[in-house]
Amino acid sequence: MSARMLWLVLVCASVAHAARILAVLPTNTKSHYAMYGRLIDALARKNHQLTVITHFTMKNPPTNVEEINLAGTIPEITNNLTKQHTSLKPDAVRNLEQIMKECVHACEVVSQNPAVKALVNSSKTFDLVIVEVFGSECFLPFGTRFKAPVVGLLSSVPLPWVNEQLGNPEGTSYIPAYMLGFGQSMNLWERFVNTIAVIYSKINYKNKSQQPSQIIADRLFGPGPKLETLAQNYSLVLANSHFSINEVRPLVPALIEVGGLHLDNSQVLPKELKRLLDNSHEGVIYWSFGSMSRIETIPSKKLAQIFTAISELSQTVLVRMDRQLLARNLTVPDNVYTMDWIPQYKTLCHPNVKLFISHGGLLGTQEAVACGVPTLMVPLYADQALNGRAMSDRGVARIISLKDSCTDTWRETFYDLLTDIRYKENALKLRDIFLDRPLPPLETGIYWIEYVLRHRGAGHLRSPALDLSYTQYLLLDVLALSIAITSLAIYILHKLFRYLCTRCIRWWPKDIVLEKRLFRRNISLFHCFLWIYKVKTN
Repeated sequence: MSARMLWLVLVCASVAHAARILAVLPTNTKSHYAMYGRLIDALARKNHQLTVITHFTMKNPPTNVEEINLAGTIPEITNNLTKQHTSLKPDAVRNLEQIMKECVHACEVVSQNPAVKALVNSSKTFDLVIVEVFGSECFLPFGTRFKAPVVGLLSSVPLPWVNEQLGNPEGTSYIPAYMLGFGQSMNLWERFVNTIAVIYSKINYKNKSQQPSQIIADRLFGPGPKLETLAQNYSLVLANSHFSINEVRPLVPALIEVGGLHLDNSQVLPKELKRLLDNSHEGVIYWSFGSMSRIETIPSKKLAQIFTAISELSQTVLVRMDRQLLARNLTVPDNVYTMDWIPQYKTLCHPNVKLFISHGGLLGTQEAVACGVPTLMVPLYADQALNGRAMSDRGVARIISLKDSCTDTWRETFYDLLTDIRYKENALKLRDIFLDRPLPPLETGIYWIEYVLRHRGAGHLRSPALDLSYTQYLLLDVLALSIAITSLAIYILHKLFRYLCTRCIRWWPKDIVLEKRLFRRNISLFHCFLWIYKVKTN
């Protein structure tokens, strides 16, 4: 290494060393914090000074981490599968509104926390503010308050309103909306619905999230820049997506994909679970609906149908479930083994695991892909239909609708996934593509956060599209100018030809002769031209 290169490395390292970082993570969702927590731990190991507002505190936080504990202030977000929805709204709309409602409620509760208020009024300084990007922007003013750049953490694929905030292209002709289960090859009707869904979600976000969040932010921070303006000044957003398993799409430099950031190779299998996996020579089917959707809350009649299909399998079925919460009239098959908690990533990567029954959550999908395991997906909520369609299109999954399924549906799907070797082959190919990167996702995330620190906000990453109006961005002004120029040119040519035909040319037939010829069968284009311009002899 040359002396100049060494000097550059030392300068970059010194700028990013021991930065003061504020991380505001207000939502109470374990699956989201699986991603965020890994990033916070990594930043702490890099010796940055961290102040973290969170519901999930560390057991033994290091000395460079200060936590504002929100635990217990908001009930854990869960999706009870026994709930019946009588609303006429489509599931996609209802789910979207529910997410926004929960995020705004989290902002309301957290903004009233005495420790958070004290932080706003404190004399502390920070070099960087990290906020969660999802259904609310109420804590973006922390960046203005501490005069620090803001980095966003997004636990999903880029959302429509996030694309708008970053100037990232939508591409609704081939990029499916967050709440719709479309693939990237859409027919005319799907493209129409997809475009309407993206436009509607942006309008809905403005009305149901941005406006109430503005009220909360003004109350906490006092009058200041609008959230809509602050949201266009993210230095960086780290999205939990990757082109290998999500959409292939264009990305502006300020939007970085770190899908799989939560994958933790340090997980350890409990002895009892390891013995079960090792001794299951027929293979293991692992069933979990994540931390939000409890399998025990599936209606008893539907769960009995699933258990009937499972009882016919030769494989051991490992289920994350509490048996004591099941209805008494339900009989759990002999080949079902239940546990309250299971280290999912380590379990999926065990060589005896043959199939993963999942609700299609993005984190679990990434874990299955990283372990090369085929998946039976039962989408329930949010982006799960989108993830299921993406995995089905790649030949590594089958999709079942919980509401419309029966014993025969489950039986046929189990047989297909367990006997057709193509699912496993495709899963192994997808695993190799997903894991083949210049840097692991966690290191990628850390690199770009420190990149923003080194370059004092990295304003050069900001898209110029953010400074354009809709008219300019969509080239409507260019289209209008093009139409005007074309119309003017046609008008001038029309007038010129009319003048030439009526004043300069003398040798064509008179009107009567011309009209007679027009009624003959052998009318030429030239004759029509003369008729249109009412050619007269001089």
